[in-house]
Amino acid sequence: MNVLIKMDEAAVFGHVVDEIDSRGYQPLVHVPESHEETYADVLERCDSHQITIGGRYPDVLGFTNADRVFAVEVKGSSGLLRGIGQALTYQQGAHVSYLAAAEDAVGQHTELLRSKGVGVIGATDDGVTKWSNPPASESHEQVVDIEGQLSVRLRRSDISGNIAALSLAQPLNYLAPVIAIDQHGSLAGDELVDVLADEYEFGAGKSARQSALSLGLLRRDERYTLTNQGNLAATVLRGYGISTLHELNAVKSEVGRSTVVDEHQSLAILLQNCYERHPAFRLLLDALRKEGPSIHFPDLLHRLVHEYPNVFLNTFCTRSGRTRARELIEAGRVSRIYEQESVWKDIIRTNVLFSFVQQLKHIGVLAAETRSHSGKISEYNPDTKPWVLREEW
Repeated sequence: MNVLIKMDEAAVFGHVVDEIDSRGYQPLVHVPESHEETYADVLERCDSHQITIGGRYPDVLGFTNADRVFAVEVKGSSGLLRGIGQALTYQQGAHVSYLAAAEDAVGQHTELLRSKGVGVIGATDDGVTKWSNPPASESHEQVVDIEGQLSVRLRRSDISGNIAALSLAQPLNYLAPVIAIDQHGSLAGDELVDVLADEYEFGAGKSARQSALSLGLLRRDERYTLTNQGNLAATVLRGYGISTLHELNAVKSEVGRSTVVDEHQSLAILLQNCYERHPAFRLLLDALRKEGPSIHFPDLLHRLVHEYPNVFLNTFCTRSGRTRARELIEAGRVSRIYEQESVWKDIIRTNVLFSFVQQLKHIGVLAAETRSHSGKISEYNPDTKPWVLREEW
């Protein structure tokens, strides 16, 4: 009689990370906060992620050495039936999906897993002893979204935040920290905020600083410095005749109630290039292009939820709304998000309808006639305020 040797999930997880490292893959891991102590060794070796596929967080997610998206669900000697379901879900957003578990336990399901296109990773106390790739690999509808999210974390080290951090309506303000550091040299966080208050007459310096960081214009160590992209932006600004915060303020005043793209097209192009370097923003632009030229907001939500769910969750949702939306996605009730007005109005950030719309108008993505919404989200009527793409864009 065969005796099954029990392995816990943490032991398998460690061996899987070892094997992935030996194969030259780029992994991120997800460990619930309540389990961080148990998986401390894994977290010391790998950065973590909050990326979902079908509403679930893959235990391991990243790029293979051939730049394909891979996802792994990790189990020990038990819970494999649930693990099979999770690995099948990950096929929606990964080129290759695997179930990793104790070898003697997962071996009993190898034929079923391979018939469903799921790879098998088996581990013993000595390490990973079985690695069986899926017999066929297909890209599914969410792969582009997952690739973009992974690129933010693994391929673009100078981009350190999501686009939801871009909270100011006038994007010229995001260039102010660039000018301050270009003029004064590296600055501590409070020093940078003080310079913006004194020389730019701006009271939201922390938001400007965080947004410039999110766009990859700043680098934060002990002090704030310019990235290569930040130095490029500073060079463009000097060439445009803007080398001081006073000069930037004058340009902002000149724009007034108009838009940057209508008054200073070169600056709008600079800003748009900064935005488009962020993979999540590029995915949002793809969605806008597909929906345009006139975009009904619930229709945009429909496309984002189905094709770019992580962009939707991380950019459009409040913190509590993100949790509720993810639960609906995981439960297969995704249509409620965009079909029921009471649901999407409960989970969407009000800022999306005002500040973000204003930013898109300034950089030339949305037409000037697009009406933003500054009131309560419960009062927003998407039928009377469609998003209109700018013709030149």
